[in-house]
Amino acid sequence: MLETEVGGDLSLYHPASETVAVLNATASDVWRLCDGDLTLDEAVSTLAKAYGIAEADIAGEVARVVDDLTDQGFLSEAGFGQGQDR
Repeated sequence: MLETEVGGDLSLYHPASETVAVLNATASDVWRLCDGDLTLDEAVSTLAKAYGIAEADIAGEVARVVDDLTDQGFLSEAGFGQGQDR
């Protein structure tokens, strides 16, 4: 997996599938939390505190980003808190 930041957006490249994803700032923050150390709920809590908003206001968007990245092969099916290897 290759990561490059360009103009505030994070670009990911998956060489095995030759897939590219360009993440905006919020999706980039989600990606950075997908290190296997946090659960999805912990990531939502972390982001909500960082953005100064209610967890309920961001939970759906965080889950959508994780689902999209998983569907595209950038995250493993193991998900948060499972020691996944990005």
